[in-house]
Amino acid sequence: MGLDLIQVISGPAMGGPFLVENFDYPVGDSLGAHGWNWHSGTGTTILVTAGSLSYAGYPESGIGNSTTLFGGSGSREDMNRLFTSVTTGSVYAAVLVNVQAAATTGDYFLHYSTNPHTTSFRGRVFVKDNGAGAFQFGLSKASTSTVVYTSGTYNYNTTYLLVLKYEVVTDVTGSDDLVKLYINPVLSNPEPVSADLTNTDTGSDIGVGAIDIRQGAQAYTVQLDGIRIGTTWFDVVPVELTSFTASVANGSVRLNWTTATEVNNAGFEVERRSVNNDWQKIGYVSGSGTTTESRSYSFIDNNLNAGQYSYRLKQVDYNGTFEYSNEINVEVTSPVAFDLSQNYPNPFNPATKINFSLPAAGNVKLAVFNLLGEEVATLVNGFRAAGTYSVDFNAANLNSGLYFYRLETENFSKTMKMTLLK
Repeated sequence: MGLDLIQVISGPAMGGPFLVENFDYPVGDSLGAHGWNWHSGTGTTILVTAGSLSYAGYPESGIGNSTTLFGGSGSREDMNRLFTSVTTGSVYAAVLVNVQAAATTGDYFLHYSTNPHTTSFRGRVFVKDNGAGAFQFGLSKASTSTVVYTSGTYNYNTTYLLVLKYEVVTDVTGSDDLVKLYINPVLSNPEPVSADLTNTDTGSDIGVGAIDIRQGAQAYTVQLDGIRIGTTWFDVVPVELTSFTASVANGSVRLNWTTATEVNNAGFEVERRSVNNDWQKIGYVSGSGTTTESRSYSFIDNNLNAGQYSYRLKQVDYNGTFEYSNEINVEVTSPVAFDLSQNYPNPFNPATKINFSLPAAGNVKLAVFNLLGEEVATLVNGFRAAGTYSVDFNAANLNSGLYFYRLETENFSKTMKMTLLK
């Protein structure tokens, strides 16, 4: 679960992706100016493309810009992004892919390699036109002559989520590692038991330390965006919010949200902003760490003045990576009547809360009295806008007993009892 908007070259961390690429750079820039490394070809520079790809529920959806690969004749630039080599377990790379053209002879556009970079290309992802207005994805481990293609076809100009897995198998022959490709996996589920494509050709095994993008000899146009690389499924297909809603009542906003899955989820920072103001953190709700079960959460934002508000969640992983939810907007209206609520808790020792509502702006006084009618505390004394308010009262300096508190405005007065028990 983590929406890490910073592009980094680093090693695997405990939880969350260790490389995230949203191509959030000026349009027309070469990727070589932003952490990518040239390794082949001299023409058709790989550039930042205007606009991002979107995929519902995927954390990198709609962020920054993208890049487009153009296959064809002549020398063309290929590039790679390095990270610390992974030699045990698995490596997963999730990427948004939009194929706009492909040739009837398949060619590959994405693969893994080593760090330092070599020509040991593994997990090559292919596209091939089917001759009937659609295309197929293909996969090979190493060789371009042992490609397996999907039995089904896919539509051009449509964004798909691919997850490319390189699985390190206990070494027996030096060529037994596996590559797998998942196409549009269900975001709310753990790693599927079966991949859409698996290739076990006898290419030698490698330590994976780079993700490569390629402009091959066959004519194709492939737009890429939203790359996430990690060592677990949930690093790249992370916590999914299946719902995020808000309800308004009596000057308070209740936020409810549900996750389908979580991985290394430390918790959620709740943020709010009003019109023309900056986001501010107003609370924190602990997460459930790592779970494949649905979890539900809630948070109440009390005593808001009338107005329009926006809310969002900042989900934070244990390693500090984070991502934001979508924003939701609410409108808090003014109370329809004056009201003074019973303090809570009651009895209390030594602190309690007193809530009151004002349907119109005006001068307000909220005071506390003892049994003799003597004023022992003034909690509010001044102008207040229409809205719902909560006031803290600390009676540490008072004796146990029965007290009264009274709300007075120009058109309203109400007195309530409360009990201090020490």
